[in-house]
Amino acid sequence: MYNEKLSKFFKAKGLKQKEVGEILGFSPVMIGRYLHGTANIGSEFLISLSKNFPDVDLNDLFAPEKEQNMVNEDRAVYEKHDILNDLEEIEDRIHTIRLRLAEKKFEE
Repeated sequence: MYNEKLSKFFKAKGLKQKEVGEILGFSPVMIGRYLHGTANIGSEFLISLSKNFPDVDLNDLFAPEKEQNMVNEDRAVYEKHDILNDLEEIEDRIHTIRLRLAEKKFEE
């Protein structure tokens, strides 16, 4: 699972939860929840992770360990920046929708 891969990644870098939290902008408690799999990570975390640790491969992070009947594309290259751009675009769209909803008055 992704939480185990993240734990190994940060451990290999010699980082503790508190240090990871400071770098990524999350509390050590929240980092602990992510690394132990008791909380699902969101787009803000992924964006911060990609910006602060560009050597993290998000595709590998979420790839199943042992998946049968999986199609492997030998020559496929997935750019990390594409994922980051997609996440930022989604965040921008959500923000715009929230602003539009805040401007409207709903009648019951």
